[in-house]
Order: sequence, then C-alpha cells, then structure tokens
Amino acid sequence: MLGLEEGMDMYLIRHGQSTSNRGDENNIDFPPLTDLGHKQAGLAAEAIKNINPVKIYCSPMLRAIQTAKKIGDQVKLVPHVIVELHEGGETYSLPTAKRMDGLTRSEILEFCPNAVLGENVTDEGWRSQEAHTKEEGIRLIQRNMEKVMGFLLENHYKQNDNVAIITHGRSGSILISTILGMPPDRDYARFGQNNCGISLIRISSEMTRLVFLNRTDHLPTEYVT
Repeated sequence: MLGLEEGMDMYLIRHGQSTSNRGDENNIDFPPLTDLGHKQAGLAAEAIKNINPVKIYCSPMLRAIQTAKKIGDQVKLVPHVIVELHEGGETYSLPTAKRMDGLTRSEILEFCPNAVLGENVTDEGWRSQEAHTKEEGIRLIQRNMEKVMGFLLENHYKQNDNVAIITHGRSGSILISTILGMPPDRDYARFGQNNCGISLIRISSEMTRLVFLNRTDHLPTEYVT
C-alpha cells in the first residue's frame, strides 16, 4: 500500500485443489492437495512473492497448510496457523466415522515443521466448536471471521502491512462479507473463489474495499478449478 499512513492489504488465497475438490470418493478425514493442487499453490506463490507480505496466515486444515507451506517457502516466511480460519464447524454434515477433532499439533508439524501454532492447537487436535445445522455453521464461521479481523487489525493496520491469508471457499467468502459489513449468503456464492484464486481487500482510514475478487490470471486455463 502506498501513500497511506495506516491501512492494510489483505490477500486472500483459497487453498489448492484437494482430493475432495476433485470429487474423489474416499474416507480421508483431512483431504490433501492433489498433484494439480500443488502446482496451483506453486503458481500462487510466484504471484504472492511480488507483493512482499510480512506474514502468512492459514487455516489449520491440511489442504490450507500445504498451500501455505508452498507459498511460505517461496517468500521466505513461516505459516502462522489461525484456528478460526478453518472451513467451519458443521459436524452435522460429517459421517459418524469421521474424525472431528482436527489435525493434532504433531500432525501439523509433520506436514509443515516450521509452522507457528497457538496454544489452542494441542496434542488432541484443535476443533472445539461444533454446529449442528447449516445456519449454525454460518453463524459460527461469521463469529470466527470477526475474531480474525480483530486480530489482523490489531497487529497490522497501523503498520500499513501486506498480509497473505490461506483459507477456504466458505470461510473466505464469509470473511469478505464480514469485512465489507454484509450478511453472509447461505450458499457462499457471493464471493466464490477458485482453488488458489487470489482476492485483495484494502482497508484504510478512508474506506474498505474489495479491490479484486478471485483473480486467476497466474494460473493456466487448464489449471483453474
């Protein structure tokens, strides 16, 4: 950001394609990136490198951690995990056999040894919130996004920082709605994002605006999913 005494540029990146995005039918609790997802993340890393972020934040879910690690390696920053950036707490949609505790501290560090984790990521996992209907899930994500915004403003607004945030389709859409003061839409379609699509929200003393949404011009057409 140029010419502003205070403000913040937030670059939102949806994670790369996961096996569940591809439509795989499997029983993996924490779907990883596909080969294409890793390629998307590498190209997003090249794009993000040019904006010189001071921090990279990501969801504690595996697909977001893998994407954040790829970007972090490129820009020489370690990923900071923010639990509230996760996809949602909608345990009503999960089969009974699915794990609902989230990746453990050791599991995250196995995939990303340099990740910075808070005390709320434990050896038992990180998930402590649940929602039992879609409406509860939306409200939960919205509350979480309000917490994320408070944290980011407190730590980056006065410094006029650029930050990169790797999250998910649902939580990313609701984060944008929350920042713009709009109610979240039930189907998360208002601010839809492709895998490794990049959006920019600029916050200043004068205004808060969505500069661009879901930019994918860093990806070849055949890589856009």
